[in-house]
Amino acid sequence: MKHAIVNTKLVMEDGIIWDGALVFEDDRITQVGRAGDVAVPPDAEILDAGGMYTAPGLIDIHNHGGGDWLLAEDPTYCARYFLRHGETTILPTFYHNLDREMMIAGAARVREASKTGAGRCMDGLYMEGPFMSLSGSFQNEMKWSGAVREEDYRALIDAFGDMVRVWAIDPERENIESFMRYAKEHTPHAIFAHGHSWSTSEAIRALAHYGVKVRTHITDAGQASGRAQGTPGAGGDQYCLYEPDMYAELICDEVGIHVPPDLVKLIVRTKGVERICLITDSMPSRTNHKNNEQMGIWYGPDLNYDDEGMLAGSRMTLENGVRNLMTHTGYGLCHAIRMATLNPARLLGIDDRVGSLKVGKTANLIVIDDAVHVKQVFLQGELAAQDGEVLI
Repeated sequence: MKHAIVNTKLVMEDGIIWDGALVFEDDRITQVGRAGDVAVPPDAEILDAGGMYTAPGLIDIHNHGGGDWLLAEDPTYCARYFLRHGETTILPTFYHNLDREMMIAGAARVREASKTGAGRCMDGLYMEGPFMSLSGSFQNEMKWSGAVREEDYRALIDAFGDMVRVWAIDPERENIESFMRYAKEHTPHAIFAHGHSWSTSEAIRALAHYGVKVRTHITDAGQASGRAQGTPGAGGDQYCLYEPDMYAELICDEVGIHVPPDLVKLIVRTKGVERICLITDSMPSRTNHKNNEQMGIWYGPDLNYDDEGMLAGSRMTLENGVRNLMTHTGYGLCHAIRMATLNPARLLGIDDRVGSLKVGKTANLIVIDDAVHVKQVFLQGELAAQDGEVLI
């Protein structure tokens, strides 16, 4: 079936078309451009956007779950939860709070759920655990310890290696390079993220040839020690900032607790708008945290905390991250949307089909107002959500 979105402003990868129109047939974009240049088929269903913006569907590459559930536990619930907020591509993210068998079972649930309905927004896995540093939040739920074991990574790759798009690693983990060699051979489509780690930039550089492409939530995944008292070290954040091909994941919360606004500005200015990937790092909101201001922990309305009151991801959805980026930096809608669409698509190597409004790409689309409130969501050409209600 043919559809035409008219009376709309189109958010392109490098600008905005103020008098735009877009046509899609079934699940593919067939025309996009200025309204006067788009020949709307006479048999197309006309969708009047009322002057609002049409943008590519949002891509959240680092998302553990939301509401009441982890994606590993109830992927269908979570897919519906995020789809209503414009996230048409999600990488369910597994952390150290899942042991090997829980990861295998969770991947099986994601695989099955991604075949139909809202679950089609799930497109692979981000393995934040178990091969990065074993520090971080949820220490009371930690399921891993010790060196990287061959029997573990072989079991995971045998079970769901074809689904993995990102493996997070810590160069200091014992036997990490043996894992990376095996993963590179058996999951060549996947990339590596420099995850939670206190390693030096030299240690990262020594492993970069395996395909270390992105820094896990920059400024919030460990800092290298300096070589003398009172001096800073050069670690993962610094390596990401000065290596031009590295991407930076960025959690942009409402009051700038994960990354203060001045640091957000520095990161965007240093990396440029082409190498930032906005993420949610969303977690289910089912822990009752306690106040730990004496430990330097500040609280934000869209953040998540573990049972010890430690910062543990967020309760954000990605359209809020886009809005917060604009608030903290003054960058415009086009650049902010790019950081949540085309950039993550290019990082993952899926930009041939998603991430921008181009003829031939999948019709994953959102209609938003100028404050990035999501009004309509199209998933593979199907109206999937409207005014916060999931329709599929």
